Amino acid sequence: MSTYREWALQTIPVLVRWAQGAWDIPHYYSDLAQAVGFGSHRMSGMVLGEVNNILNKLKKDYNTEIPTLNALVQNQTTKLPGIGFNVVKNGYEKLSAEEKVILTRLYNEKAHQYDWDWVLKALKLKPARILDNEQLQQKELIQTGFGGGEGEEHKKLKEYIYNHPEILKIKKVKKRKIEYDLHSGDRLDVYFETNKCRYAIEVKPSTSPDLDILRGIFQCIKYKAVMDAERVLLNKNYDSKAILVVVAPISPENRQLALDLKVKVEEHRELLNKIRLG
Repeated sequence: MSTYREWALQTIPVLVRWAQGAWDIPHYYSDLAQAVGFGSHRMSGMVLGEVNNILNKLKKDYNTEIPTLNALVQNQTTKLPGIGFNVVKNGYEKLSAEEKVILTRLYNEKAHQYDWDWVLKALKLKPARILDNEQLQQKELIQTGFGGGEGEEHKKLKEYIYNHPEILKIKKVKKRKIEYDLHSGDRLDVYFETNKCRYAIEVKPSTSPDLDILRGIFQCIKYKAVMDAERVLLNKNYDSKAILVVVAPISPENRQLALDLKVKVEEHRELLNKIRLG
């Protein structure tokens, strides 16, 4: 069984990745547990405490300042670091919520601007990259598309989801549409509208290669951003959400990327049997 120090050394590269590329996206204790693989989110506090100890020792050894990485991880309810952050900032628990928000953003901005390469080298750690160089070099495949037009499976999946929004926990739908056009010219596979929220649903059939799932993650980010902009145009008050629906197992790399970027991915392998029986 790994010690807290061993878990902390596995955690630091993940926190560095978040600081470098996703510092302004909320990351929760459960996200950290999943990203590192130490099982229960209840271990996060002890692991982060050890991360703080390791970086403090490094500061003393090299007589330099190193910003904290701990502010990147937050409570899902409060959207703020938990009471354990008091080990980083003495008196943190006595601050007002507004003061905690300001302090957290300040710490995370400092972490984002810091050069972490030397820290990883000093600790003999490798960067926690989601995709390796070979995978990144294939990114042009994302731009060229995957050709061939819409298949029968894709069409039936969209129709099933259109008729059964409850599988995505979407209730009280007042408007729905297959092939819904956004003002950007993008076309959603399925669109749902409730009184409080508008949903963009991107559907990937079982034939979608891994790079197409990766493309779907970025499509969801784009769709949400466009719907947020449309809300301004329409002068409305509603939430916008984008959901990627897959019916084949998602790769660990894509799962981790979606987690880092806060893209909701729903795996519904059972839909293949439903559309074939339907």
